[in-house]
Amino acid sequence: MRHGISRSNRFLGAIAGMTALAILLVGFTYAFTESERLDIQRDSSQASDLWAAADRLASDVNAQESAIDDYLFSADPQAVSRFEAAAADETSVAAQMQAGAVNLPGLDSAITETENATATWRSSFARPAIAAVEAGGGTSLAPFTRGSSPDEEPVSAAFAELTVQLNVVESDLRLRDDALSATRTAATAFGLGVLVLSAVLSLWLVRRFGRTLEKDALRSGILNQFTEAISFAADDTAVAKANLEALALLVHPDAGVTHVLNHSQDRAVPAAIVGGAVAEVLSLQTLSTCAGMIRGSMYVSSDLAAPLSVHCPIYPAERGTLACVPLVSGEAIGAIHLYWERPRALPVEIRRSVAQFVAHAALAIGNRRLLGALRGQACTDARTGLANSRTFDRALENALASRTADEPIAVLMLDLDHFKDFNDRHGHPSGDEALRTFAEVLRSCMRDGDLAARYGGEEFAVLLPRVDPAAAVTIAQRIRARTESTIVSLAPGITDRITVSIGVAAAPIQALERISLLRIADEALYQAKADGRNRVVYLGEAAPGLDQTAAEAEISPPATDRAGPSLVQGRGE
Repeated sequence: MRHGISRSNRFLGAIAGMTALAILLVGFTYAFTESERLDIQRDSSQASDLWAAADRLASDVNAQESAIDDYLFSADPQAVSRFEAAAADETSVAAQMQAGAVNLPGLDSAITETENATATWRSSFARPAIAAVEAGGGTSLAPFTRGSSPDEEPVSAAFAELTVQLNVVESDLRLRDDALSATRTAATAFGLGVLVLSAVLSLWLVRRFGRTLEKDALRSGILNQFTEAISFAADDTAVAKANLEALALLVHPDAGVTHVLNHSQDRAVPAAIVGGAVAEVLSLQTLSTCAGMIRGSMYVSSDLAAPLSVHCPIYPAERGTLACVPLVSGEAIGAIHLYWERPRALPVEIRRSVAQFVAHAALAIGNRRLLGALRGQACTDARTGLANSRTFDRALENALASRTADEPIAVLMLDLDHFKDFNDRHGHPSGDEALRTFAEVLRSCMRDGDLAARYGGEEFAVLLPRVDPAAAVTIAQRIRARTESTIVSLAPGITDRITVSIGVAAAPIQALERISLLRIADEALYQAKADGRNRVVYLGEAAPGLDQTAAEAEISPPATDRAGPSLVQGRGE
């Protein structure tokens, strides 16, 4: 999930960056075009002023021509005054137009040409005509009364060129304004396009992210249910079944099987199956040939029918897809095989989820086995392998609490005779061997449901549920006899024997509480020690089948027990 969110975040960041870049570009375009718009407005205003100046300039030229014509026909001095005023105004207007057309090269040359043409007309026609009138000679006026001056044509041509250049300026301004509008329109369209594209991509990303969240939520829900299920699992098989069911909900395989190593670590048994998969008990060597076990992590054959595809001998299949997933928690626990009849791709996210589920199952099984081992160590005496005193007391409490009204329970308290002397003669390692040998004797005399414990030092205890006093004495006698007849091997060529004294107590005849029952059995044991050891004592009232005299009588060892110094040393008293 984190990987998907990170990738989505990067994609969303790219969309945001693209949108921000588009906004900046549009903003820059509008800022640039706004400056251009102001320039166009300024140039348009300037062009309008030039048109007005051109009209005024034409009016001044016409005024000069009219004044000259009037002067030629009337010799009115006022006409000369109008001529001079119009000429002066023309010069002023031409200078203003020259100043306003500094950034307009074509128009500047047209203004200069017009000014030159009018100046030529004045110098070649107007002023000579004034001089001729002032001279008063008819002959001198003849050239000026035959028609218009030939220099008027250049003036007209210059004014026509000036008009053309002003139209060109206005056309350029319209083109600039059109380009400006097109640029703004394009920038606006681009910005809107980017925003729409960003919105579409964001919506797609949100929907995709939503689907990812739904998938992650589904996986999390399955994982939570699976975790809860294994917390109530009674054994490894229940954990394996819950795990395979969770994987079936997650990736929907057509078949699957989970093999789990037994507690002896010598074979793998099929603990869970889905889809009718055929599974057999596997040897440890066969399990090690699994592709996932060899790799130490999940291995997926995407298409078993493809050339060079890897086939797993544990789940033989010729086509489709097979995933081999090892169950590992510190050490190998087993393997899971998931099979699809048609080839399919398993994305990285799915593989991570499968690995996560399997890791949970492996951890649960590994912890369960570790806890079982720790509990076994906590409940077991390390030297003999029997239960310890705490376990025995708890078991006796439970047996007394759960018994029916007339259900008998017997307790034996046992103590090895002269065990301190045995240790002094042979050393503590030999004493430990004697304790282990006696523990084996106890195990050989126990039934299913009986419990033997090392209660402390050389003292032992036995719980016999549903056993009356007579049967309890019989079992105690069997233990005593087998102990006496068992040879303890201490070293090459060195052996010895041990004996045991046993006290018997029974519920409900003698007591109904654990402490009272153990105290009575301990008193019987003390009596057996006092009576000479190597015997069984029951101090309670006679029960059917139990000879009270025989139960309390001293049981002497056979006289033939001694086998000579080379074979037996230190026989118990």
